[in-house]
Amino acid sequence: MTDNSEESQLVYICEQLQLCMLPALKEDLDEVQLLPEHFQNYNSVLRQELPKLYDVLQQIENIILQDAAQLKLRTQLVLLLCELTATPTVYKLSADAEAELDNANRLLQKVSVGCHSAEATHIFSYYEQHLQGNCWKRQLGATHGYVRYLEYCCTGDARFPAKLITFSLAVGLNFRECYQLEYKQLGVRIFQILLQHGTVGDIQKLNIHSVIFEHVFKDTHCMDSLEATIATWSCLFLCLDHFTELNSFTWNQSDDMLERLIQNVNLAPNAETSIHLIGFITKLCYHFTLNLNEIQVAFASEHNEPNNISDHLEICASLTACTSYRWAKDILQMFLLQSDKLFQSAKVCTRMLTEMQRCYLVCILPVPLEALHIHLPEFYTKFVAILLESHVVHEKAPDIIKLTETFIEIFQYQLKNYSQQQQPLGNVNEFARAFKSLQKIVAK
Repeated sequence: MTDNSEESQLVYICEQLQLCMLPALKEDLDEVQLLPEHFQNYNSVLRQELPKLYDVLQQIENIILQDAAQLKLRTQLVLLLCELTATPTVYKLSADAEAELDNANRLLQKVSVGCHSAEATHIFSYYEQHLQGNCWKRQLGATHGYVRYLEYCCTGDARFPAKLITFSLAVGLNFRECYQLEYKQLGVRIFQILLQHGTVGDIQKLNIHSVIFEHVFKDTHCMDSLEATIATWSCLFLCLDHFTELNSFTWNQSDDMLERLIQNVNLAPNAETSIHLIGFITKLCYHFTLNLNEIQVAFASEHNEPNNISDHLEICASLTACTSYRWAKDILQMFLLQSDKLFQSAKVCTRMLTEMQRCYLVCILPVPLEALHIHLPEFYTKFVAILLESHVVHEKAPDIIKLTETFIEIFQYQLKNYSQQQQPLGNVNEFARAFKSLQKIVAK
C-alpha cells in the first residue's frame, strides 16, 4: 500500500480484516474430521497479512479506537481479534506465531467494546446470523470467537442483557448437540459465563439455571478429559447458586449430584480425577451450610498443604446441612476403594489424603455417631491399616506421617464426646485407647 492518506488506510484495514477472517467450512464439522493441517493455507495467509494489518492499525490507532464514525471498523476488528485469540481451536496459529497472537491480545484489550456498547448491537447481529440453527457447524471462526467475545465482555461488574443471555443459552445448547467433546465443552464454557455474569434476576426469572442443570448433568458420567470433568461439575455448582429456595427439589438435585460423584470417584480412570471429584463431594456437602464462609476460609488456608486440620474440628462438627447423612456409608466405602491410589507415589498419596481428610471432616464428622456405629469399626480398622502401610511404601514421608497423625486426631475427636448412654459403638473405649497408643507410635 503506497497511498498513506487516512481514508485509504481505513479502506485497506477493512479489506485486511475481511481477508484474515476464517472462511466458512465447505461441509459441516460433524461430516469431516478436522485436523490442524487442514488450515495450513489459512495460517499462511495470516502469517503474511497480519503484520501488514498491525502496522497500519498502529499508524491510525487513535482514530480507530476513539472516532465514533469508525463503529463498523471497530466491530470488524473485535470479531477478528476474538477469532484469533480464542483457545483452544483447531485452526490456531502455530507456536512460532507468538508475536501475532500477542499483538491480537494487546489490541483486543485496547478496544473498549462491552456488551452494552454501540458496537455490541452489530456484533450481536453478526453472531445471530452465523450461529443460528446448524449454521455454526460451518462457521468455526464465529463459533470459537463467540465464546471468546463473551469472556472479553466479562469486565468489572458488567452484566449481560437479557437478549444476550437467551441467545447464548440457545447457542450453548446447540453446541452440546455435537458428538465431539470439544464443542460440548464450549457449550459448558458459555453456560459458566452466563451464570457468573448474567443478570441474576433475568437468569432466575427465565429459569436459565434449571435448564442448564438438566442438560449438563446428563454428561456427568463422562470422564474422558479431566479439564472437561472439572468444567462440568463447576458449572453445576454455579447452577445451585441460583436456586433461591432450599426445598425438596434442590435437595433432590444435591442428592443426585452426590450419588453421581461417589460413583464417578470409584470409576475414575486415574488418581488426579479422583482427587478433584472428592473435592467436589466435600464442596457439595458444605454448600448449603449456614457457616459456609467460615468453612471456606478454614480450607482456603490449607489449600494443597498437609497442615494440621485439628484447628477446624469444631467448625466442621457444627455444619448445619445434612446433605451427606444418607451417603455417609458410601463415602466411607469410597475411601477404602480408593486406598490403592495411596500407593502410587508420595505426591499422589499426600494429595489424596489431603482431600480425603477434608471430605471426612465435612461429610462424616457432623453425622451423629449413633447413625454411623455400624460402619465405623470396620472403617477404622481397615483405613488405619492402609495409612500405616502407606508409611512403609513411601518410606515414612513427613507429609504422609503428618496427615496420618491428623486423621487419628480426627478419629479421637469423633469418639471423645460419644455418649455412653447411646447404643455402644462396638467397644468405644477400645478404639479410643488404640488411637491414643497409635498416635504415640506414628509420632516417633
